[in-house]
Amino acid sequence: WVVAGTGRAVEYVAGRRWVLSATGFWQAHSGAAQCYSDLVAEWSGLAAGGDAWDLYSGVGVFAARLAERTGPTGFVHAVESARSAVADGNAALADLPWLDLRADRTERWVRTHRDTPDVVVLDPPRAGAGRDVVTAVTAANPSRVVHIGCDPASFARDVALYAEAGYGLAALRAFDAFPATHHVECVGLLER
Repeated sequence: WVVAGTGRAVEYVAGRRWVLSATGFWQAHSGAAQCYSDLVAEWSGLAAGGDAWDLYSGVGVFAARLAERTGPTGFVHAVESARSAVADGNAALADLPWLDLRADRTERWVRTHRDTPDVVVLDPPRAGAGRDVVTAVTAANPSRVVHIGCDPASFARDVALYAEAGYGLAALRAFDAFPATHHVECVGLLER
């Protein structure tokens, strides 16, 4: 229930403004979105004209950073199941026409999309991406995957699935973004 105000929150990442539903998802730690998006942009390895997928994209914070790197000669596909997040993201990203943020289930979208991206970024829910999504991602043959997970056990399971497909963990960062809990945010760079 909105007791006072509009029920909308304003957040900023990399100079971009998001106005979003106060009941939607945003990182729990105030500096997390900026920190993770900086790392995603760096590890993506994208250059002008590149192509990227951002899966479980939320409002498109990572997709925006990827689109900045590819520029208008590249393309970024971003997929999120929460329609309200997609609406909020599209409002914030209207100046990036080479970024397509759409509402769909990641599990369905990855099975039907056939291009070969340079990089795939995933930030799945706590349960992780799982075999079906990881198999579809690796079948797309990206040169890099940046996988983010807030549960070390499901993250480790997903990393093992990438290893089965020939991807190795090239870099790993862990963030204590949930102080006084057992949760640790892991960000891994996987390469073939």
